[in-house]
Amino acid sequence: MALQIGDQNATSGMTKAIYDQMAAVLEPGLDGLEEGKKTPIRDNWKKTAYAVAAGVIEYLTANMEVHGITCAGNVNAAVSGSTAAQSNVVFAQNNDGTGHAS
Repeated sequence: MALQIGDQNATSGMTKAIYDQMAAVLEPGLDGLEEGKKTPIRDNWKKTAYAVAAGVIEYLTANMEVHGITCAGNVNAAVSGSTAAQSNVVFAQNNDGTGHAS
């Protein structure tokens, strides 16, 4: 699954996950307040959750390094109109490990 920031309403992505945790931890502190007074507080949690999610994902996608990745499978390649098959091929990472995570 791709890393997704989500939206400022905290309805998707990492923003929703962060908001849900903030609400679970901080909601009991709102006991005794009228419902209308709780709304601005929750809206600020949503904005805070979005800011945290955006910072985390933007940092990870810009700076994450991946090393030691291998994959295996079969390869079919067309060579001058013919197909050559090679079974059980193993591919290994051959760069410096930097790249974009999505």
